[in-house]
Amino acid sequence: MSSQLLAQMPAEKDVPETGPQFQTSPLPESNKRSPKYFYTYIERQHTFEEDLKNQAFMYGLAWLVYPLSQPKIIRNNGGFKQYKKNFGKIVFDNDEPFWNWFVHPISGSQLYLYYRADGYSRIDAFQMSFITSALFEFTVEVLTEPASVQDLYQTPVLGSILGVGIENLSLYLLNTGNPLSMTLGHMINPATLLPNFQGKLLLVPLTNFESSSSLGGYLSAQVEF
Repeated sequence: MSSQLLAQMPAEKDVPETGPQFQTSPLPESNKRSPKYFYTYIERQHTFEEDLKNQAFMYGLAWLVYPLSQPKIIRNNGGFKQYKKNFGKIVFDNDEPFWNWFVHPISGSQLYLYYRADGYSRIDAFQMSFITSALFEFTVEVLTEPASVQDLYQTPVLGSILGVGIENLSLYLLNTGNPLSMTLGHMINPATLLPNFQGKLLLVPLTNFESSSSLGGYLSAQVEF
């Protein structure tokens, strides 16, 4: 290139800037997003070993809780002599409706929610609840009375139906962000507080701008264990 052409070219500092120019400013506080928790259920496949461990845990818990909840009955009319007499029998019980239509379904709902918290699908949670309930009826409750026909279906079947309703209501309450509502959500579904609950997500915003996504601007999630 000749020296004349070089002399005609403008210096770098003289080259005009092109393109639109933007002035940046801090985002308003109202548009900022902070990480928050979102509650849901994350389903996964379980191995046969995991199923056995969960059943063993609930079975051991039943042997711990039931004798403590029935001390007078076991002392006066129960025990292992009664256990031997009741073992293998199944009858239609004469319990009050309060027990058959309230206590047992409530117990079954919490069984169902325990398995749901561990990642079981609704069908699998029902099946696991049915097994747990049957083991209790035939091998634990016989300390005081024979296994009950009503309890065999009312606990897992009505309990799972009730559990689905509690599940949906608790998720709604937990995701309101209101401390009082969240406390109530944990109270009706205490399995959400267990270490094995896999549905507590930490939502982390990737942008501070308003978003039209279903998560309200929270574009990534981290599973909290």
